Amino acid sequence: MAWHILLVEDEASVREAFALRLSDHGYMVQTASSGEEALSLLRTHEPDMLVLDLVMPNLSGLDVLAQVKQQFPHLLVILLTARGTVKDAVQATKLGAFDFVAKSIDMEDLLHALHRATELLALQRQVHLHSGQDAERYALDRVIAHSSVTRAFLSQVRELAKNDRVTVLLQGETGTGKQYMARVIHYNGSRAHNPCIEVDCPSIPRELFESELFGHEKGSFTGASGRKIGLIEMAEGGTVSFDEVADLPLPLQAKLLRVLEERTLRRVGGTTTIPVDVRFMAATNHNLKDAVARGEFREDLYFRLNVVTVTVPPLRERREDIVPLAEHFMVQSAMALRKPVRRLDETAKMILTHYAFPGNIRELRNLIERAVLFCPGDTLEAKHFPSDIRDDCSPLAENFSSSRTDSSQPSGPLQIHLAFRLGEQSLGELENRIIAEALQRTGGNKTLAAKYLGITRWTLNRRRKSSPLVQ
Repeated sequence: MAWHILLVEDEASVREAFALRLSDHGYMVQTASSGEEALSLLRTHEPDMLVLDLVMPNLSGLDVLAQVKQQFPHLLVILLTARGTVKDAVQATKLGAFDFVAKSIDMEDLLHALHRATELLALQRQVHLHSGQDAERYALDRVIAHSSVTRAFLSQVRELAKNDRVTVLLQGETGTGKQYMARVIHYNGSRAHNPCIEVDCPSIPRELFESELFGHEKGSFTGASGRKIGLIEMAEGGTVSFDEVADLPLPLQAKLLRVLEERTLRRVGGTTTIPVDVRFMAATNHNLKDAVARGEFREDLYFRLNVVTVTVPPLRERREDIVPLAEHFMVQSAMALRKPVRRLDETAKMILTHYAFPGNIRELRNLIERAVLFCPGDTLEAKHFPSDIRDDCSPLAENFSSSRTDSSQPSGPLQIHLAFRLGEQSLGELENRIIAEALQRTGGNKTLAAKYLGITRWTLNRRRKSSPLVQ
């Protein structure tokens, strides 16, 4: 596997030479030119290892190391020095540095230190995998939650994590991160040290589903050459999360219901009843009530899954999270694609913030990855995004750009003057006229009109549909 390194070096020539050499050795390298920049990058993405120059202006390597160990105690840090002393090495060790090596043209000491660090990381990850722990990655305080909507949602998640026997149904649109939130609930509860197994209902062939879920005994069917432990049994003490549970075949729904009610299962071809201690969660982007009414989903299973239902909010309802999420995905993509991209310019941020994102977080991640791939420099700009997104927000972007560059434009907002006849008109009628006037002033551009009115485009569309006067 490719290990991710953040290289912090204030001298550009040394930084570029070291980054190139490390890349040649198979490492994925991101660079920072100062301690301040490194700490900023670490807030959005944590690499596997940090290679840190000792002598830098403002924040020295030791200063950065002290802050890193407070905020990211498990991150391995290797300090580089051209003129270090024994005192520096002792202090670095006390602060928690993994190693302290001298700079050299051949980089042999650094490469040796990195090799030892990767061996340690590989061992840690094996232990991490076998124990089922992934708590740090899915810690509640690492979930990006700048919007009040997301913070309110996370308060529900926090309570569900505490109550580890409650069955949870996660609903939400495609791409909102339902399975990610299922993992957050698992890894912030008392079952975090045990497995969290996801069952992708649409991807498992129907004829194999029962065997995959419950396991089978040797000789129970053609090809069953030995005993197989099913996914539910493998998750003992942990969590089983069903993704797109609405796609579960009806015959299997009845069998799953029995497991949920009795907390026991029987392998295919087996005669022994096996008790299971498992928390169940399910996720779907379908309305299960409607599926029950159509006869496509068992009502009794729906009630058993629907002990607690939480709805993962779509991205358009949590717009304050869009830019922080975009920056997070940008850092991930830049490291994966070995690109120097590290910034979003203001126009790009504005376009992302005002886009509707029908595909939600999944669409945002894919959008940022594509933009990073085609970005030749270190800054993502509006031109790096697809034309349909730019066209949707182009009047807004032009207005934003001109307001930043043309100081002769008036700084105040556009004004609408409308007469209101007391006793003859309602507030609803006045609102309709304001919306119609805003649309006329913006040439019919709904995104720009919504911005001027201080509402989202989705809200503008809803109010237009509810009124025959605004078309």
